[in-house]
Amino acid sequence: MYGKIKWFKINKGYGYIIGADNDTYFFEIIDCVNQNETFLPDDEVLFIPKIGELNIATKVEKIGDNNE
Repeated sequence: MYGKIKWFKINKGYGYIIGADNDTYFFEIIDCVNQNETFLPDDEVLFIPKIGELNIATKVEKIGDNNE
């Protein structure tokens, strides 16, 4: 699923994504394809959603570059 980073706390290693379905998904750096990645608000990502009591994003991968 396509989404955008809502926010990400580097020092805590977790954050939230707003998915294309407008739902919010929690993710941790261990759920990312590149675990050395840093994320900024509005960075574009692809992820695999796991819907449940807490929506989780797995296999998170940055697809855009906000520094253009």
